[in-house]
Amino acid sequence: MNATQQAAFTAATGHAPGDVNTLIGGIVLVLVFVFAAWLIARTLSSLYHGRATELDLLWIGIRASALIAVAIYVVN
Repeated sequence: MNATQQAAFTAATGHAPGDVNTLIGGIVLVLVFVFAAWLIARTLSSLYHGRATELDLLWIGIRASALIAVAIYVVN
């Protein structure tokens, strides 16, 4: 964005473009963390009821960690 576009954006929204970018990135990261926690909780429930194994929990944990790492990389 050039200076004129930034001034217009700030006038229209009342916030700087960088602040809005940080807000959207934060919301995306919160959603990714909630989704990863939900995945792990569902797998733990399945493990408790005998529908999953410890290896399933390990793989879901690794995938959730990778998803979080990629999301953090993309947001930054």
